[in-house]
Amino acid sequence: MDAKFSANAKDLLGKRGLKEADVADVIKTAETSHRKITDGKVSIAKKRIGEVTIYAVYDSHGNVESAYSHRMVLGEPVKTTDEPEVTKWECVHCKEKAIAGTVNMTYMGITRSGPAVVCQKCGDSWVEEYLATKTIAAAEGLFEKKKA
Repeated sequence: MDAKFSANAKDLLGKRGLKEADVADVIKTAETSHRKITDGKVSIAKKRIGEVTIYAVYDSHGNVESAYSHRMVLGEPVKTTDEPEVTKWECVHCKEKAIAGTVNMTYMGITRSGPAVVCQKCGDSWVEEYLATKTIAAAEGLFEKKKA
């Protein structure tokens, strides 16, 4: 599947410092490996490229709706409840509903737990756009400021 970028998507990528080629690579990798989540309308795929995890939000025709990134490394899921909330997302690889879970996140040698969408079967996890662009971006900035 070839990624297709609207003018709005290109503008968003530019504002977020992301390259079309990297986002296209994320989609290509997800489509061949089936490592993505979907709600039946759109899919979220991710790939670690260098020091950044890049996400692509796209439909079944490859139309990119959004893309975002973070520098934190997602680790193992952390069990916080016996009755996790089931999300609208399904892990395409496992064909299992994903849950609103918690995972360890590491950045600059510091590990903290944070919210993520988690597949209970394979343990893979994804950070949704609102968390990556606001909460995680703010946390990364604070860590960098402390290290400076």
